[in-house]
Amino acid sequence: MTKKIKKNLKPKSEPVATKSVTIPLVGVIIFSLLLAVSSFFAGAAWLKTNGGAVAVTAKNVFEAKKSDKPEFQFYVMSFCPFGNDAEDVINPVFDLLGKSADIRPQYIFSKVEGSLNDYCQKNVPDPANCQMYVQNSQGQLKSVEDCKAQINTMLKECTNESQYLKIGNNYYGSLHGRIEANQDVREICAYNQSEDKTNWLKFVENVNKNCTDKNADTCWEDQAKQAGLDTTKITECFNNQAGELIEKEIALTTKNSVQGSPTLFVNGIAFPPESAYTQDNTGTLKIGNKVFTQSQYRSPDAIKEAICASFNRPPKECKTTLETPKSPDGQVQGATEGGC
Repeated sequence: MTKKIKKNLKPKSEPVATKSVTIPLVGVIIFSLLLAVSSFFAGAAWLKTNGGAVAVTAKNVFEAKKSDKPEFQFYVMSFCPFGNDAEDVINPVFDLLGKSADIRPQYIFSKVEGSLNDYCQKNVPDPANCQMYVQNSQGQLKSVEDCKAQINTMLKECTNESQYLKIGNNYYGSLHGRIEANQDVREICAYNQSEDKTNWLKFVENVNKNCTDKNADTCWEDQAKQAGLDTTKITECFNNQAGELIEKEIALTTKNSVQGSPTLFVNGIAFPPESAYTQDNTGTLKIGNKVFTQSQYRSPDAIKEAICASFNRPPKECKTTLETPKSPDGQVQGATEGGC
């Protein structure tokens, strides 16, 4: 899962504050996956299937919190493939309800508390537990020696000061490396640039399609310009506000106990609720007047219904049924399970 990155990629327009960034929690996340700590109940199973409701009896009901203008937050990382899937599914919801609801992205960062060495010793897995890690890795770890070697590599990466974005006395990171952290900040800056969020949405679509966590520092500008954004303002925002923006995101992820990308909230209520999931994938959830099966929870129509159920007075757009996007050959896109 950890991706190697080139250091010191700095185009002429790259913010001067940009050093290198790699998330210090990568070892924890990797081993959580290897130990089969299920992202299933955290809502990270991202399923893109037919989005219509079905005639079944709901076992759970989405308890919406009402407001005049619901806030829909989706927590992602700019190069998490599951988060990118989430953005694809959310796009038609944004097109439909973007003027009626407050639909906003939130980004997941990490922050080093204390010294790098102490932080990494605390967060990188203990090699003394490698026998257990190997037994629970479903073949992803070949041996105890392999496990110890990977942990040693993680520790070296974690304690490498040059792999972090240092602002003042603080070190910040993102799961897929410094370039992802840079892009996360740029996307926040783009979102804040104007009231019309369609430019931000187009920027994200362009980056998801054309850039990677290895080249985004040189790729992003063309994507932003094509989306109608002011790249100078984005750069100035990065240079002057990066630390403040990151701290706000960290405060929100901490407040809402966000563990991975994607994670969704409607007016502060987690969607879908953990109780709606079952191990045998037979869960059902009533949202408003519709019932969705477990494989449909993360469809455009289910998300739309969750937002619409949260209006004091739903707008007329809520009567629209959203279809799940299909692949170029006309097939419904298959499920992509997992999370970052």
